[in-house]
Amino acid sequence: MAFTEEQKLTDHLQHFIACQTISNEDLDKVDWREFTKLHALLEAYYPVIYKLFEVIPVGRAGLLFHYDSGHPEKTPLVLSAHQDVVEPGALELWKKEPFSGAYEDGIIWGRGTTDCKHLFLAEMEAVEAAFSDGFRPSYDLYIALGYSEEIYTISGEDGGRLLKEALAARGVHQIVLFDEGGSVTTDDKGHRIAHVGLGDKSQIVYELYKDGTGGHSSVPGLHTDMGALARCIVALEDHPRPYKLTDLSRGQLKGMAKLETGDKQRIFSDPDRYWDEVCELARQDARLDALLHTTICVTMAQGAQQPNVIPAHVSATISARVLPGETGDEILAYIQQHLTGGIQVRRVSGIDPVNEDTPDSEEFRLVEQTIHDVYGDDVIVMPELMLFATDSRYYKDIARHIFLFSGYEQDDTWGPMHGVNERIPAAALPGSRNFFRRLMENYNA
Repeated sequence: MAFTEEQKLTDHLQHFIACQTISNEDLDKVDWREFTKLHALLEAYYPVIYKLFEVIPVGRAGLLFHYDSGHPEKTPLVLSAHQDVVEPGALELWKKEPFSGAYEDGIIWGRGTTDCKHLFLAEMEAVEAAFSDGFRPSYDLYIALGYSEEIYTISGEDGGRLLKEALAARGVHQIVLFDEGGSVTTDDKGHRIAHVGLGDKSQIVYELYKDGTGGHSSVPGLHTDMGALARCIVALEDHPRPYKLTDLSRGQLKGMAKLETGDKQRIFSDPDRYWDEVCELARQDARLDALLHTTICVTMAQGAQQPNVIPAHVSATISARVLPGETGDEILAYIQQHLTGGIQVRRVSGIDPVNEDTPDSEEFRLVEQTIHDVYGDDVIVMPELMLFATDSRYYKDIARHIFLFSGYEQDDTWGPMHGVNERIPAAALPGSRNFFRRLMENYNA
């Protein structure tokens, strides 16, 4: 009996999830055989792509697919995603084994179902189906699959950067790029909203540290290096970066005003005029807070390995999410202002954020039309600043436009990306596939 489209997409995603493509900052700790297994599945599932596209290995596990239209003068379209996933975490908390791809009651379970094997599934399925039906674009089409989006590699090798360099080396420039980002959601008032990212915050990692002499915990003295580190962490939390509006966040708030009532509608409709009230709302809402400034979050701390030892080296790791228009060096200087007790800081990894794109473009209107074609004219298309970083940051030098949109319609049956019990409803899979197929057709017009 033949599979339905939903069943076929489900089967393919289940097999993708079973490939444990976990990335690690230490590349020697990555099981590259899992990526090889995934690549074998891609070749088996998408024979038309492998026949008509040039397949270019990039780095340790990157794949760049290129369809040569014979029209290099036209703006290329690049569909991007990443193959790697984060660690599953506490296995005992999962209801289903995280790499089983288990299917139950219409739900597919597993690490990577929402970040972001579902995305390259949709992109590959859309291209395979379109080309199988005879579609041939009048522009060059690329599919770029990275393998280290979730981490910053100690060696400096990064799949996203290498893919961008491979494109640049081939003379490719002024691309229109699609990468992971927003989806279509329904709010508590019944509005259906397509969240299209036109910029994202860049993650830059810093380390606070101090070297001392260490000792025995029975004679700590009045102050310790760990105490000094703790005071600096508290000082940074007590002195957050100031709120500010970028062009994109200003437009996003004005768009949000159309979905609100009462005071929020008034405040968001003119955020410059009601700035003090915007800031007060942000102090009560973590997502609004993150939209309006660079966040500085301490996520890891290290000291001694046993309780009766005063550590000779203390450290804490900061994950800063830097607002477009600011730089990593600027945030480094800001952190330094709040350090006392001999604590030092160094920049570990990360690159400055990409400048925001604008919704005032022909390409954005094409995205908007495609969303309406697939999901209906009632969907409100909302340009947004994404609060997380993506591989798209590497492409800024060769990109005409970058759109962070995954093409899916999302509801509360989805499980959290990076969280325990990550999952996706099978019924959502055809929508994104249909979005990317229609996008390619509209882009060809």
